[in-house]
Amino acid sequence: MAKMTPEQSAAFLALPNIAHFITLRADGSPHSVPVWYQFADGRYYVFTPATSLKMRNLARDPRMTLSIASSDTPYAYVVANGVADILSGDITERAVAIASRYEGPDGGLPYIEKVRGRFDVALIAMTPTHSREWIAG
Repeated sequence: MAKMTPEQSAAFLALPNIAHFITLRADGSPHSVPVWYQFADGRYYVFTPATSLKMRNLARDPRMTLSIASSDTPYAYVVANGVADILSGDITERAVAIASRYEGPDGGLPYIEKVRGRFDVALIAMTPTHSREWIAG
């Protein structure tokens, strides 16, 4: 494994890989769930149900980790640690941008509208305080 260059890291983070979002439960054990994400302006963004376990965990302890790995060769991964910031206000634009990465340019808004029909949505931002970026080969 070799450390990614900044260009390799930017290209990797632009791909719609699934991230694993890790928080700490009340007993200190890890809670990990797969999520969609966007990396922009030096921050990671994730939307989630406002009443999810990860939101409850972050309310108690805002430390979090995102682990993103490729599923094909050359294998690559980014692991970023930081403190969550729960964003307020209109989060629609960012949530649509995240969903569009996975649903396509015309699928982001319909997806978010469908999700909002089922639950309130929160937006989490995390500026990494530490990260590791590696690629095979």
